[in-house]
Order: sequence, then C-alpha cells, then structure tokens
Amino acid sequence: MDRWTIDQRGDMVTTPSSWLVPGRWHDRNVMLKVARVAEEARGGRLLAWWAGRAAVNVYKVTDQAVLMELASSQRSLAEMCQSGRDDETTTVLCETITSLHSVPDTSSAPSDLVPLSLWFQDLINPDTAKPHTGKIERAATMAQELLASSATATQTVLHGDIHHGNVLDFNERWRAIDPKGLFGNRAFDYASIFCNPSTDVAVKNFHRRLAIVSEHSGLDIDTVISCVIAWCALSAVWTDNGGGQPSTAHAILSTFG
Repeated sequence: MDRWTIDQRGDMVTTPSSWLVPGRWHDRNVMLKVARVAEEARGGRLLAWWAGRAAVNVYKVTDQAVLMELASSQRSLAEMCQSGRDDETTTVLCETITSLHSVPDTSSAPSDLVPLSLWFQDLINPDTAKPHTGKIERAATMAQELLASSATATQTVLHGDIHHGNVLDFNERWRAIDPKGLFGNRAFDYASIFCNPSTDVAVKNFHRRLAIVSEHSGLDIDTVISCVIAWCALSAVWTDNGGGQPSTAHAILSTFG
C-alpha cells in the first residue's frame, strides 16, 4: 500500500486465499488483493493479461499482488437470478465467457496456467484408497474421454470459475473477477454456471440453461451436459475429500448425471 500510494477506505478482509483492502488510488476506487496461495497469484496475473477484455481493469500487478478497479455493485447477477431473471443472467455469463475467449493470440498468456488434464486429476486418477463408484465413476470416464478428444482448435485460456458471484457490475459493465487460470477445452468454462447461485435455482433451470448456453456458445447440448457432469463430479470429489456437506454439484450429479 505504501509503495503504490493507496489510501485505505475500509477494513481489510482476510480469506483463506488472500488479503483484500478497498481504497483510493489516483482518484479511483480500487481493491488491492494480495494472494496467500499460488492459485490466487496466478489469477491476478491472468486478469492483467486480459487487460479489461470482459475482466476487471487491473492497474498494477506483481507476482503476488493485484490492484484493480472496485466494483460498483449496483446490480447483482445472483439477486437478478433469484428474482426470476435467470435467462438474462445466463446470457450475461455466456457473453462474458465469449469475450474472455476471444483473445486471438494466447502465446503471451501467463506461463503457469493449469491444463485441464491436471485440474481433473483428483477425479480421473483418484487415490486408490478412495475408489470412485456409481455416477462419480461414470463421470470420471466421461471426463477422460472429453479431455482426450478435445481438438487443438477448442483449446484456450479459461477463467475456470465463471458464475453469478464472479461476474460483477462495474458502472453498468459486467466484468469477471477471480479466475482460476486454466487452459483447455473452452466448453468447460460454462460448467460453473449450472451450479449457482443456489441449489434450488440451479436444478430448476438446468434444462433452460442448457439451451441458452448451447445457443450462445455454438456447442451441442450433449457436449455441454458432459462437461457439466464431469465438472460437478470433480467438485463433489473435492467436497467429499474435504469432509464438506453435499453441495449443488452433488444435486446436479444426482439429478442429471
């Protein structure tokens, strides 16, 4: 904060992955985010690389810290969705993904992006002490087939966590925050849409969202379904391994898997 001359304007928030400090910088409302884990640091560098292309504007970045525009938060996709505007919010999320994927040359992207084959290791190569069964096992096979069959033309830089809480209102512009920083088949970037913002809304709107995503992305519905089921299975494995309670991913997998 001293180095970049940031005037703190609120309490620092500490999360398991980062420190967040709101402030003023050169007459702009900003958020300073300092990573506590490698994944957050990678995400900050990716936001800077996108240079405002459907992502939050980044003013300064280091290996660990990122200074970015502060969201105005006048609108909330989660609130819009809960109030019956799910089609509209799904369309906003699809348009955001399309813009993020539209960078013509990815050769200058951060070098430490995680390939999907590695991201899915806990699902496709599980600990032998905890073998998968039932729908998780079928989803693991599906994930392996999807990753193996992905053509080079479908590979791109992925946000990895696009959902209603990670696309915010910046003065009437929807922009993404908090990427995971992945690389692989573009179809997987749509999966998190289907698990948010709540279990009841996600399950109720599943088929309608499939139609909207397929129309906007140009992907066939079977491909979208396969990616969503594989993504939910991975999330379910992480939840189970961490001792957490059943999540929306479990509900999607159980209902549609």
